[in-house]
Amino acid sequence: MDHVNERLARLKHLLGIVEEEQDGLLSTALQAVEDQVLNYLGREELPPELERALLLMTASYWKGAALGGGAAAGPVASVKRGDVSTSFAVSGGAAAGAGTFELADGGAFFGWRETLNGYRKLRK
Repeated sequence: MDHVNERLARLKHLLGIVEEEQDGLLSTALQAVEDQVLNYLGREELPPELERALLLMTASYWKGAALGGGAAAGPVASVKRGDVSTSFAVSGGAAAGAGTFELADGGAFFGWRETLNGYRKLRK
């Protein structure tokens, strides 16, 4: 099994996806996240130590952007304190997660920025 297909299989396992109908979208999401990470790191190739992190970041992006067809949870829409009830605004589609898919300009990228900082290269 080549490297790309191995990553895809591991991502599908992580997300609990068994069918192949979403493989194209999963591959695109995986490549988009990897491109963002590589750009942030200033590298051409992903360090092997970040393979698992890449899969976890992609899974977070997949779920946060509701790419699998579900609805992404948006900001809190209402809170009821008696008997505790919290409602979230629902946004569908990739645009819902677009704000969380950013490493540059202060974006936290699901909290992974600190992990990635140790692998950054200075640009010339």
